Amino acid sequence: MKDLTIKVSLHGNTGNIMMMYLSALKLQSDLGYGTVCNVRIPLFNISIPDIDTSRSFGIHDREYINSRVHGRLSNDGYRHILPNSNAAFISLEGYSQHVENFPDRRTAGYEKLFPFCSDNDQYGGPDDLVINIRGGEILTGLHPDYTVLPPEFYEHLIQKTGKKPIFYGQLTPSPYLDELKQRFPGARFIASRGEALDFDYIRRSHYIVPALSTFSWLAAWLSDAKKIFFPVAGVLSPKQHRSSMLLPFDDPRYEFYVFPIYHSRDVSHYREYLDPVRTAWQYVPTEELRQACACPNKPTLNDALSVFSVTDYLNTYGDISSFHSTYGAVGLINHFCSDGFWEGKHPVQFDDKYYANAYPSAAMDVAMGRYDTLLDHYMIVGHKMGYKPRA
Repeated sequence: MKDLTIKVSLHGNTGNIMMMYLSALKLQSDLGYGTVCNVRIPLFNISIPDIDTSRSFGIHDREYINSRVHGRLSNDGYRHILPNSNAAFISLEGYSQHVENFPDRRTAGYEKLFPFCSDNDQYGGPDDLVINIRGGEILTGLHPDYTVLPPEFYEHLIQKTGKKPIFYGQLTPSPYLDELKQRFPGARFIASRGEALDFDYIRRSHYIVPALSTFSWLAAWLSDAKKIFFPVAGVLSPKQHRSSMLLPFDDPRYEFYVFPIYHSRDVSHYREYLDPVRTAWQYVPTEELRQACACPNKPTLNDALSVFSVTDYLNTYGDISSFHSTYGAVGLINHFCSDGFWEGKHPVQFDDKYYANAYPSAAMDVAMGRYDTLLDHYMIVGHKMGYKPRA
């Protein structure tokens, strides 16, 4: 078989790039050929130069496509179509954050690919519960899916396990960190010692609570931990962060705790988004969560028409104003029934952040997979309960 260039497009932080690299390696393995290029991970001294493909034809796994399939690469499909194509390369342009993209943790030899730090002998032992904390830029509300977790969740795990808590990571001074220290006066707080030692500390530990980050996810997943207490929240929830799927259902080390959909704000206002979900999370058995992620309720045309607003539809989709100017309201209704609904157009202007914060039980229903989106919840049941689509 001819060689094929598998080009990685680099996005974001170390955790993101590591996931892209792993996805490229898995594609290479599934195809049985190919040369991976354009990878730089200084944390592990990985530097693979780019290959010029500007004069070649290739397949582009574009970011907007990759995000619509929860980050999963179409490896089986590529293996089928490539031999009879003129593609000289595949360009992986999305984040590729899907657990099935990665080579098997048990057989892939990750210790050689991502070696342990030889100068580190610190980690959480069998009597410790390592709680990774991510502070830094996420405390500004930089991204709505990078949230902090409620102290009540940590309190529950400490009581459940009887382990001694170690809060490790980016302990950026903030009202949130102040609350953690007040609630857990006997805990150890260990500030970040740099990217390499942080990754190594988490990876060597026996009992882990990851932070909501790809970096923390990878360190826990690559570990030999006895138990990983996994918060299905924010960027680690496929119902909230829809461009990824990072729930390792087939890994018995994981214990899943599902949180309602909730969005971050600047840490000075963290109570406003954290208070509604402080005790709203719940433990969910693996098989129940697997099924919940696969079988959401979907709204019917009847559901959508039950909340349809002519004014909202016109204001949202100005390109169809001719239907309104020619036929009035009935023109927009007919357009929605014949085209708009099937194209995924919204029947009403909807504010996800408002709805999630105002109705935590609805946000939990979505997080549990009972409904695919918050808007779906509103269309199917929310409006019948008197819920509002926006402030």
